[in-house]
Amino acid sequence: MAAERRVSGTRPRIDAARLVADLETLARFGATERGGVARVAYSPADLEARDWLDAQLTGLGLEVRRDPVGTTIAVLAGTEPGLAPIAVGSHTDTVPEGGRYDGALGVVAALACARAIAAGGPSLRHPLAVVDFEAEEATMGGATLASRAMTGALDEAALARPAYDGAPAAEHLRRAGLDPAKVAAAALRRGAFAAFLELHIEQGATLEADGVPIAVVQGIVGIRRFEVAFTGSAAHAGTTPMQDRDDALVAAAPFVVAVRDIAIEQGLVGTVGTLRVHPGAPSVVPGRVVMDVELRSTDETRLDAAEEQLARRAAGMGGEAVRLSAKAPAPFAPPLLAMLEDVCRASGLEHRRMWSGAGHDAGVLTAITDAAMLFVPSRAGISHNAAEFTEPRDCVRGARALLDWIVAVDGAR
Repeated sequence: MAAERRVSGTRPRIDAARLVADLETLARFGATERGGVARVAYSPADLEARDWLDAQLTGLGLEVRRDPVGTTIAVLAGTEPGLAPIAVGSHTDTVPEGGRYDGALGVVAALACARAIAAGGPSLRHPLAVVDFEAEEATMGGATLASRAMTGALDEAALARPAYDGAPAAEHLRRAGLDPAKVAAAALRRGAFAAFLELHIEQGATLEADGVPIAVVQGIVGIRRFEVAFTGSAAHAGTTPMQDRDDALVAAAPFVVAVRDIAIEQGLVGTVGTLRVHPGAPSVVPGRVVMDVELRSTDETRLDAAEEQLARRAAGMGGEAVRLSAKAPAPFAPPLLAMLEDVCRASGLEHRRMWSGAGHDAGVLTAITDAAMLFVPSRAGISHNAAEFTEPRDCVRGARALLDWIVAVDGAR
């Protein structure tokens, strides 16, 4: 039975002990021996965790459903029919060897907010939607799978790409009882949410280094990815003299350094994340090298300049650069940022603004609604690792700010 609503006018409160306990409970699904979490999208551990969350939300009186790609959307009714829900949440899937807080904190904090409102009121004018996105991590052939589906930016062809284990992403959906042919039905119209806010750990060390407990996130950086190939001639490593070799890896090596230099010159970040050397045997001179290169920045102009330099430098070294994907920077809604800062000031919470260097579901949702994010500190900036940790007090502070923001948006929109 749903808890009674509180008398209008009293302030809802986060149950700090329950929030911390929920984080511990969630961490048991997919727990690893090293203290981390392996809860990859559509795995048994992922589905068990989602069942647990759905049960918590149902017990609070929320109407719970899952969309065609497995995202939980749970709605607590508001008092004014016809208003779009205020949405909060994140994701509970992890990388294959992840930590306890990435994504999980945002979902547990959203649960804590729903609990506070359902148990104490006041009734919100807007419905409240708690969202647990599926496959946020880049384990299914690309990141933010479910939020892209929600915005209509994911098609069935994208699910043919190999997942982290080599099987097509579509096969993982089928194993979870979902129909890949129905992903288009997950799309929501623009305005389906009144606003969306995601609480997340920083996954970097800026807040901890500065001693600041919370950040209002201005937006998500733009990301461009490229495949750069160098072709030589495979030959026997024992019988081919050094002066006669056409070694693709030797040709490619200076380009790795060039990516670093271009990034520094343009004031952005650039990474060579993978190198595939063919045929890949110690007794064979490499005949072909293919590398994946990524550029990230908040400034499209800088990305354009870096891309032009990257292509020119590759060609000058005998290689070829092909753009694989491009995501523009996703700035968050200024009114929501101002509202978040007001919430922090009202509670005496020191804060700062910053951009996110990592992609998040909130950045994708800017296509259909006003969105924003809050960051809380990550110890030593460690994430996607069993050592990932955020102090309980910072988790609770973030959840309280999230709850105050829900109330503020409800009164303003």
